[in-house]
Amino acid sequence: MPDLHCRPMRAGLLTAGFYALTLFGSTAFAEDCAPVNGAEFICGVDNVEDFVRLPDGRILGSDLAQYGQQGHFWLFGTDRSVLKVQPEDIAIAPDPDFAGCPGAPDWSVFGPHGLDLVASGDTATLLAVNHGGREAIEMFKIDLAGKDPKFSWTGCLIAPPGAWPDDVAILPDGGVIATSLWDTRDDTRVEKLNTGKPVGGLFEWHPDKGWSPVKGAEAMSGPNGVVVTPDGSTAYVAAWSGKQLFTVDRTTGEITAQNVDFAPDNLVWSADGSSILIGGVITTVPDVLACFVSQDVNCPALGVRVDRLNPETGEFKTLVKGNDYGQFGAATGAIEVDDELWVNSFRSDRIAIFELP
Repeated sequence: MPDLHCRPMRAGLLTAGFYALTLFGSTAFAEDCAPVNGAEFICGVDNVEDFVRLPDGRILGSDLAQYGQQGHFWLFGTDRSVLKVQPEDIAIAPDPDFAGCPGAPDWSVFGPHGLDLVASGDTATLLAVNHGGREAIEMFKIDLAGKDPKFSWTGCLIAPPGAWPDDVAILPDGGVIATSLWDTRDDTRVEKLNTGKPVGGLFEWHPDKGWSPVKGAEAMSGPNGVVVTPDGSTAYVAAWSGKQLFTVDRTTGEITAQNVDFAPDNLVWSADGSSILIGGVITTVPDVLACFVSQDVNCPALGVRVDRLNPETGEFKTLVKGNDYGQFGAATGAIEVDDELWVNSFRSDRIAIFELP
């Protein structure tokens, strides 16, 4: 099993191998990319569903392409420059510890979603949920020694039967914890999401045991974002359709819930590790699902919400709230970049940038 014993940094990158990066400018790709109501934008970057921070401060994002289309990774500089990481140019370097993986994904339909990353020296390990061609957690390595990172695919974990993984977090003991928004075998799953009823699951994977469900998580409705504390003792899970944030004590098995007034999506640790950023939308589940299955480039009617959670006190602070940011909507998460808050989306041709409150 590769060394995953580093503090999770949320989202994903890796080490070793060949790369090809296409440079994009930091200026607008769309005519309507001017600032709106305090939000600035980086345009021309499609469906950046999740973020993770590299040790040098750069941000890696996943492109959650629509089904049947090719997704990829985006690499953002703190100066707002953009690099597009082409999937077909990621080196293939299978790790024998993942012998159960049937091979590299079909890059023509690669669909990266939730991400997580750990780094050690000039090497980083990336885990990326993939929906293209299979439901799996894809493993990557990134060589960070040079000016530009070099990416290699190293293996995969095929998701448990029926799981539709949404997000993943690396455990300090070398295991993995992943959410499943729903069970693909459940014909009533959409109805359950729409009504906030229990649906989906939370799973752990360990090298000696494989996948196993987390007891008590069956009460969650639409498990989505997940992060773990540095010592791995506690996991935080966003129940998207249930509008709840769950705290999972991995030592005692106790699970507690806090209600929120929006649909929470991605969870990301703050830059100093003291708080959790919670991104999501202010709208109904049916409206979100309608956007998800549509061919729309942007879904601005789906309101934007970002809160900060103090895990010690359980207190929430709203950082961004509204649905009047031009073409930007359908927010999924946020990450701190210096004194800015970068907000991403599952359906937009841009990311939004706000001054950090």
